[in-house]
Amino acid sequence: MISASKKIVLFYPRNHFGVQYHPWTWAPLPILAASAPLFAEGYDVALIDANVELQPLKLLLEECRGAALLGISCMTGPQIHFGLEAARAVRAAGLKLPVVWGGYHPSILPEQTSQNRFVDAVVRGQGELTMLELAGKVSQGEDFADIDGVTFTRGGETVSNPDRPVADINEFPRLPYEKLRNPRQYLNNMHVGSRAINYVSSQGCPARCQFCAEPLVYGRAWRAYKPDRVLADLEFLKSSLDVNGIMYFDSTYFVKEQRAREISVGMVERGLKLGWAANARAPQLGKFSGDTFDILKESGLWAFLVGAESGSESQLEAMHKDISPEDILTAARVASRHDIKITYSFIVGFPGEAEAEIEETWRVMEEVSKIVGEYNSQLHFYAPTPGNALYDKAARLGLKQPQSLEEWASFSTVAGSLPWMSKSFQNRQRQREFYLVYGYPSEWVRRRASRSLMRHAYVAAASVISSARCRRQFWGLPLDWWLLKGMRSAANPG
Repeated sequence: MISASKKIVLFYPRNHFGVQYHPWTWAPLPILAASAPLFAEGYDVALIDANVELQPLKLLLEECRGAALLGISCMTGPQIHFGLEAARAVRAAGLKLPVVWGGYHPSILPEQTSQNRFVDAVVRGQGELTMLELAGKVSQGEDFADIDGVTFTRGGETVSNPDRPVADINEFPRLPYEKLRNPRQYLNNMHVGSRAINYVSSQGCPARCQFCAEPLVYGRAWRAYKPDRVLADLEFLKSSLDVNGIMYFDSTYFVKEQRAREISVGMVERGLKLGWAANARAPQLGKFSGDTFDILKESGLWAFLVGAESGSESQLEAMHKDISPEDILTAARVASRHDIKITYSFIVGFPGEAEAEIEETWRVMEEVSKIVGEYNSQLHFYAPTPGNALYDKAARLGLKQPQSLEEWASFSTVAGSLPWMSKSFQNRQRQREFYLVYGYPSEWVRRRASRSLMRHAYVAAASVISSARCRRQFWGLPLDWWLLKGMRSAANPG
């Protein structure tokens, strides 16, 4: 039996191997969400974010001594590796507290996850109330075998209890940013503001995209904070942390136009001077009224972040994206008309994707660049995540499927190392993107060019060559690509 304790430790593993590929550090929203009801009920909760701690394992062991429960939240990939590393360290130190896993990956593959010897239980899906009930049981030395929303393996038998009914997120306490060890280290200098922080105002997404695991975690339901709740949260962030920018981490923010309007009207009326950006679906923007765009911009909206994914009609249909290439272009036109930035993410290398379909994506990417006057998109290679139809298709085409939590720990969701995706293919796509980056240079590229004469010369040379290639639609013989890459290394030492 575990001695009575009100101490709970929540651990957020590192989300990358090696050097982080971007300069921002975001607040660990998953463990903040899990901690909010615990703090409200008087628990002593230690929040450990391994992405910012110099010695996260040392801190973890210190906090776990005398604690009743350790919770680990993870996505597929590196976080599993570092989560297992943390759980091993706790066990090696002789600490007997239960180790409970939650987050996207354990929710998608709860049975397989629970079969690992460093996992005592898995919390599936919306975990706030499940963790609260778990903490109550464990802190009193009681068994958690009858808790809804939990999967566990004992004596070789895996049990998945019934799903917990989804709660109204408006009933959950505010995320306790102030309980982080150093909240201000999560303020980032970005376009939306010099002290921007991440925030989420909803759970889930109503879309049915075949490459996304979101429906397996939250279903296709979208549950959102009411406008007054969002406004109160924003006021708290501004007053307590002097935040001046918000990056919404909602899967999709603009599901209801009226809600988005009410939040923006409230920001203006309350004098909340915050820059912000949020995810949107392209068809939504094409339906907004002019008044909506006006109030969104007045409230500080800097950019719509749109997951276009593909410019191919056939690929968009195959992935059940429920948008068309014309929707993508229309969204760019209306955003530009209202002088609001719009950025897109595109993906190439889908399982079974034909060269002609990839070419259609490139044509849409370039057309968007012409409309908005700059290349402001992001190119990604398809990265399979478990639990959806595209992953199953990838498996049929030769993707090696991990069979255990340890194997998932080394599974890359970003490297693009897939049977049908060669290095030469990736190089060709990167070359093509390079020509769009400098053929339609963005404000960010131009600003970097102004920092030194060498960078200015590099951007000028790259722009001349890339613009000519874009005008002539000529992508062969990329000798300039290799030359310019060498120049870039010289212009950006270190």
